[in-house]
Amino acid sequence: MIKTIALRGLLLLMVAQIVGCGVFWGDEAYFRNREADYQKADKIEPLKVPEGMSDQSLGKLYPIPPIKESEFDDQAGEQQSEVPRPLPLATNLMQENVKIQRLGDERWILMNVSPGEVWPRVRSFLNDNNVDVASADIGRGIIESHWLQFKTDLSTTDRYRVQIDQGVQPETSEIHIVHQSVPGSEPGGDLPWPMQSSSAERESWLLDELAAALARDETIGGTSLLAQAIGGEAKSALVVEEKEPVMKIRLNEARAKATLFHSMKEDGFAVYDSAPDDGVYYLAYEPLEPEDDGWFSGWFESDRKAVHTSPYTLAQLLTVVPQGDEFERAPLSNRKNEKTFSDAPGYLLFIKGESGDYTVHLRDPYGKRLDPRKARELLTLLRTNLI
Repeated sequence: MIKTIALRGLLLLMVAQIVGCGVFWGDEAYFRNREADYQKADKIEPLKVPEGMSDQSLGKLYPIPPIKESEFDDQAGEQQSEVPRPLPLATNLMQENVKIQRLGDERWILMNVSPGEVWPRVRSFLNDNNVDVASADIGRGIIESHWLQFKTDLSTTDRYRVQIDQGVQPETSEIHIVHQSVPGSEPGGDLPWPMQSSSAERESWLLDELAAALARDETIGGTSLLAQAIGGEAKSALVVEEKEPVMKIRLNEARAKATLFHSMKEDGFAVYDSAPDDGVYYLAYEPLEPEDDGWFSGWFESDRKAVHTSPYTLAQLLTVVPQGDEFERAPLSNRKNEKTFSDAPGYLLFIKGESGDYTVHLRDPYGKRLDPRKARELLTLLRTNLI
């Protein structure tokens, strides 16, 4: 009797397993393999705009950027076979997410997020503060307000223009604001925007209010897929020209030199001498040692900034630097062949070009090309600290 019950139980268990496998894991089962289902999907016609209507506002939700020789994708030397390391994140990306930057009379908001995230948040801020939008060009990252009047001053009519740009660092954004004011309550005609704000005070008011709102709530607005490519190209890039790693900077002259000078004093760099008017800087570099986190490290303070000196001035070194076309065709550095100033330390940094389109070369003290790997390493470090 017991054997019969055990046999029936075993048979029932086997049947349940066989049926179970078929129900859950077979080709017609609930948990079947669906990895090839996409091949059976039907194709549908793309969305068509009715005749007579504009399709200008439509665009690809996931645009694929063109492939170009940038960020050191191309190898700098014919004998170079090593794949370049990924670019490190900027050092300021883990710090404040929203900050106001200043250079001279110019002020702007810097955010450590992409323009695609900034666009909807700025739109949300304007809507919440009853600033009516007259036009919004998502391709150029420009939002223009309607004319409005301040309750405290009805003698003028004002409007704002908000420009969202790519930042200097990857995955950062800049917000620039221009304010325009005209006397009276009914501005006539289509007035052009001024190069600088009519009132620095009223520009600062909106800039401060916007920065405070963006810092207060980092979740408003979401992300715009259509706005992910706004603001044009990044303001800095690492590329290869004539088999030499260089850095491109797309800023005006004052800001390009100011942000480079800031970077030249960070992460082991120091400035021996400089000739800013000529766009030449004599640099020292000494890799920083990691800070000691030992038990006694918190007891004492140490000055980690070493004092760097060179036996030669920049003016002396420039006498042996190749000029013109010879500079572009300069050979690789070979310190053993240098007879003049043979023990010169450091590097020379050259910024060449015109406002909005500068090229930065990093060379040895005699203006000769560095080993591509070394040039990539140091230029990447300099770019990391651009602001």
